[in-house]
Amino acid sequence: MDIEIIKDLARLARVYMTEEEMVEIGNSFGSILDYVGQIKEVSGDIHHDYVQSPDEPINIYREDIVTVQSGFYNEKILSQAPATENGYLKVKQIL
Repeated sequence: MDIEIIKDLARLARVYMTEEEMVEIGNSFGSILDYVGQIKEVSGDIHHDYVQSPDEPINIYREDIVTVQSGFYNEKILSQAPATENGYLKVKQIL
């Protein structure tokens, strides 16, 4: 990559770089771009079972299921608070 382009990118990003660092980055860009090109080639061939259609979105996340009984941690949390009142955390009034 041309050193002038790297200087301009560094200036735009407000990153200070020495000439040596710019030359090193410039030499690395070729291999980085080659690698990105390889990934693009492979990603076009991959088919995911969970994708039905680009127009039909689906949820691939797990169900949001409560796994702990309500109030299970209340006593532990309240015991660590600096102040409590009637089973609630007591905080300073802000208004």
